Amino acid sequence: VQGIGNYVAKNFPRLRVLYTDSERFTLEFVNAIQNNKVGEFSKFYRSIDVLIVDDIHFFAGKERTQDNFFHTFNSLYQAGKQIILTSDKPPRDLSQVDDRLISRFQWGLITDIKLPDFEMRMAIIQKKSRDEGIDLPIDVIEYLARHIKTNVRDIEGAIIGLIARVTFDKKPISIELAKEVVYGSKPEPTKPLSIAHIKQVVSEYYQIDID
Repeated sequence: VQGIGNYVAKNFPRLRVLYTDSERFTLEFVNAIQNNKVGEFSKFYRSIDVLIVDDIHFFAGKERTQDNFFHTFNSLYQAGKQIILTSDKPPRDLSQVDDRLISRFQWGLITDIKLPDFEMRMAIIQKKSRDEGIDLPIDVIEYLARHIKTNVRDIEGAIIGLIARVTFDKKPISIELAKEVVYGSKPEPTKPLSIAHIKQVVSEYYQIDID
């Protein structure tokens, strides 16, 4: 969503773009209530051309905030403005959120953004490292791609950490250094045990058939 906001700001400078998250929206709304400035608060948000709100699942249980956002949403939608929302689950699975809001959230395009697969993680690592002015060996790229499966931010963090160790500690780039960056002082995690794995190991050790 930051990328969307930056793109709009760069290519459509006349549009008013605002990025916020549900927690900040709620805090600002509470402050507006306390200072008798709800009208100003609502006027500001309804003047935005592209409103980006992150983590809307945190609106759960905040009834007055939801009511205000409902009317803000309607106002922007009717004015032909753009609204971009993110959450950790589809609208229909949001709990403690007003049905009116959920129905509004389902009006537009809903996209499930999945974690990058192995090949995509390799491509990201290669590009990010080159952007930082360093060419990582293929075995190091593969190691990082296999062991960082969370998100792009964690990948970027690992690359920055790797470059820092190379620059400041004068260490050569290697798999061992990559392990230190990924796991720090913690031991590399082992695969979880399963009944099938235990059977296989016992079978091989005693040289008897699994059956």
